[in-house]
Amino acid sequence: MNEQLKSIVGARVKAARKASNLTQAQLAEAVERTVEAISNIERGKSLPPLDLLARIARLTDCALTSLVEAPVGDGKVSERAGLELQLVAVGRSLPIEQLRIAVRQIGALQSRDV
Repeated sequence: MNEQLKSIVGARVKAARKASNLTQAQLAEAVERTVEAISNIERGKSLPPLDLLARIARLTDCALTSLVEAPVGDGKVSERAGLELQLVAVGRSLPIEQLRIAVRQIGALQSRDV
């Protein structure tokens, strides 16, 4: 589970960073870490302490829990974790009416047999 958690957190940190239009270097500077440290987190090589995750969450305007909660469903866990966070970031940027449309579209995908 530890390796899976590293992978989930890494994918979510990367997705949050990208959704905030930050480079690894910019994020590293903002949280007072090296680019290598951020890269290791994003690749699932290291698990950051909670205080660092909280700083990353604040900087990327995402909920701390969204960086650590396990994704539900099939597929590659780290890929799914990143995609779920991207979906939330896109949703936050949409005007309310477009968000309603997006939710209906996603609901329609959910009900289809794929």
